[in-house]
Amino acid sequence: MTTARRPGMTRSAATAVTTALSALALLWITDLLARDDPSLAGGPLGTAAWWGTAVTLVLQSVALLRSHFRATVTLGCVAGLSLVLAAVFPSGLFTVTALPVLVGAFLAGLTGAWRDVRRWALASGVLVATAHFVNGSADGRTGGSALVMQAVLQAALVVGLPLLPASVIAAQRATRAAQQEMLAAATRERDAKVSEAIALERAAMARELHDIAAHHLSGISLMASVVARQTASAPGEARSGALEIRKQSNAILDDLRRLVGLLRDVGHEDEGVKTLDTLPHLIETARITGARVDFDLRSDERREPGAGVSPLGQLAAYRMVQESLTNASRHAPGVPCVVTVDDRDPHRLRITVRNAPPGQRARPASRGTGYGIIGMRERAALIGGSFDAGPTNDNGWETRMSIPRESGHDIPERPA
Repeated sequence: MTTARRPGMTRSAATAVTTALSALALLWITDLLARDDPSLAGGPLGTAAWWGTAVTLVLQSVALLRSHFRATVTLGCVAGLSLVLAAVFPSGLFTVTALPVLVGAFLAGLTGAWRDVRRWALASGVLVATAHFVNGSADGRTGGSALVMQAVLQAALVVGLPLLPASVIAAQRATRAAQQEMLAAATRERDAKVSEAIALERAAMARELHDIAAHHLSGISLMASVVARQTASAPGEARSGALEIRKQSNAILDDLRRLVGLLRDVGHEDEGVKTLDTLPHLIETARITGARVDFDLRSDERREPGAGVSPLGQLAAYRMVQESLTNASRHAPGVPCVVTVDDRDPHRLRITVRNAPPGQRARPASRGTGYGIIGMRERAALIGGSFDAGPTNDNGWETRMSIPRESGHDIPERPA
């Protein structure tokens, strides 16, 4: 016996026992009422009709034990037992057999497929109507046409009425199951996309690491072999080779630090390439939100703005301005800000973001965490630059970043 079927069998057993006890209690109450109302009499306690009804109720309840397997077939069996009782022991106690049929109809509508439920409900209704007609005919107190109407009404109430709430509950269960399946499918799809993205990111990182390290490590290996042979014969050349190995090792470390810095920037909402050329768009976006920001570009007419500044340096500059404007809007909302890019120094690029002191009515939107300043300082250190931030003489706030230009590169001049 599988574990999955045990809960269903347990529920069916509980339903069968409860139905049997309730039906037998109703039979006993009916016998008590019949002592004061002879019209309810169907057979005193202990007669064949009474015992026949009690046995039928027990058999109907036992049939409900299989409701977890085929509830529709169970409904037909329970209704058929009512017809057998009406044919063998017709009496006024027959009405009590409607209780197990009610339970069977409800279980069939709750757990059965609607196509099977319709077929078995119709068959069970016919059995219940026939049983009521047979029992009433044996009684002889009701006319033929009236008895037919009562039989049809009995079948509609006993079989059809429980199907309505059961069908509604079954439909709600099916809807919840479909929603959970859709949610599970969406979750699986999301996990698959995440796994694919991680795999692609790992492949990109592997290629980047290969490009960074392969050339330098190959050269280091060759130079180390040469140095090993020249240690005794040519100490001076061996020393020069060792210094070159050190230079190449430092180059690898610098490139790896830059790669780590780029990886740390993954996850921002704007994933495009950020340079000094995109600063005006950033400032315009801040103005759209209501900020008062001025942009001051001080460039050398002999070269293009930002010439000689590495892509990582330009990204650091962009993030510094972005974070500074965010801090200004958080701690001094509504005050004017000035973004200054000084590109006149041939060796360094200097960027300053300054905001006026907050007014007396200005209230900071939030206190912040302080990680923005730390992040800007770390970005500056990553590219060999410097960063500083602090209050101004007029109680405003200023952030300053200095970014070195790449050494060993010719800075192109602006075309005439």
